[in-house]
Amino acid sequence: MRILLTGIPSYLQRTIGSVAGMTVHHRPYFDEVTAKKDFLSQVRRIANTGNYLIGEGAAQSLRGHDVTYVPFWHLVNNRTSDDVYEQANREFDICVFASANLLRPGYSADLEAEVFAKLKMPVVVMGIGIQRKEGLKELLPAGTLKFLDVLRNRESFFLTRGYFTAEFLREQGMKFVKPTGCPSLYFAPNEMVRSLTALANPALADAQKIAFGGYLGSVADTIVDAHALLGPKSVASYVVQDEVIAYNLDLPGDDTTPVYDRASGRITGATQYKHKEKWQREHELITFFDTNQWRGWTTTRDMCFGRRFHGCIIGMQAGVPALMIAVDDRMREMLEFIGFPYIEAATWNREADKRTYLSNFLSKIDAEAAVDRYRACETNFRNVLGQIGI
Repeated sequence: MRILLTGIPSYLQRTIGSVAGMTVHHRPYFDEVTAKKDFLSQVRRIANTGNYLIGEGAAQSLRGHDVTYVPFWHLVNNRTSDDVYEQANREFDICVFASANLLRPGYSADLEAEVFAKLKMPVVVMGIGIQRKEGLKELLPAGTLKFLDVLRNRESFFLTRGYFTAEFLREQGMKFVKPTGCPSLYFAPNEMVRSLTALANPALADAQKIAFGGYLGSVADTIVDAHALLGPKSVASYVVQDEVIAYNLDLPGDDTTPVYDRASGRITGATQYKHKEKWQREHELITFFDTNQWRGWTTTRDMCFGRRFHGCIIGMQAGVPALMIAVDDRMREMLEFIGFPYIEAATWNREADKRTYLSNFLSKIDAEAAVDRYRACETNFRNVLGQIGI
C-alpha cells in the first residue's frame, strides 16, 4: 500500500532539505548544533524532543509498505495549491497522521481541518489523545471541532492513546475508534519487556546513575527527587526536552554563544532557571536530537525516573528499567491503558522518605502481569493496523 505519512516526524526530519510536490529531498547530513541559535532552532523544530519517539514509532509500524513522510508544514503551506493535493490524491492510497495530545482547549486544529478536507483518501489518526479531561467537550476550539467534523464525514480511523479519548471520539460520532496507546510503545517490544521485568527490583531505589526528567525551570520537583535518591557525590543527569522554549530554562548569551556538545549531548553553556539555586550536588543537563544516541546514552544509566512519559519510554526502548510519576490526565490515560507501574505525583511529592517508599513500591510490582498486559496491547495494536489494511 502507498502510504502518505505526515504529522509528528521522526528525528530524520532533520535531514529534509526541500519538498517539491510529493517528492521529499533529504540531505546526507544533519545541521550543526553548537551555538545557542542553532540549539534553540532544533528544539523549536519538534517543540519537544520526546515527540520524535511518536513519529519514529508511527513510521516503524508501517514497515512493509511504500511509505513517504511528507512534512505537515508542506501540506499546510500548499493548502491553496490544487496541483499539490491532486498529486497527493493520485499517488497515495491512505494517509497516516501521527499525532499526540491534539484534543486540548489550548490548541485549535484549523490547519489540520483544512489539510484533511483536501486529501481525498482514507485517513488514519494515530496516537491521538487528550491533555485534560475536565471541560474537554465544552472547551475544544472551533478549529478542532471542524477537524473532527471533516473526518466524521470521511473514511477515517482513530487509534487513541487510551480509553477516555476513545469514548470521547465515539460520542462525537466517529465510527472506527480503537484504543491502542502511543505508537512509541511498540517500537522495540522485546526491550520494553526486558525493561518491565527489570523494574521489579527494590535495589533500584539505591541506583546512582539515573536519567531524570521533569519540568526544570518551572518547578523544583526533579531537584528534590535527585537529592532524595542520589548520594551527595553522585552526579544528577537531567534530560531536557522542551524546557528551553516552554518552561523558562534560559541560555544566557547571544545567538553565537556555544551552548551544546553534540557528541555527548550535554548543554555546555551557562543556564538560568527558577530554583536552580536549590541544587546541592553536581548535575548535568543533556539534550538529544537523535533518538538512537538518546537510547544509547540511557544504557549507561541504571534507571529512568521522572515526570516525562517519553523520557522514560526511550529508556524502556533500550531495555532500561523506567518508572514514571503521573502528573496529568494525559499521562494517566496512557499509563492506565498500557498497564505500566507508576506513582501518582501527589503521593510521591508528600513522601518524606522517598527512597524507602520507592523500594517498597518496586518490591510489589507484578512484572509478569505487566508484561502480559503489554504483550496484549502490542497484539491489539498490530491487529488494529491489520483491520485497516496496513
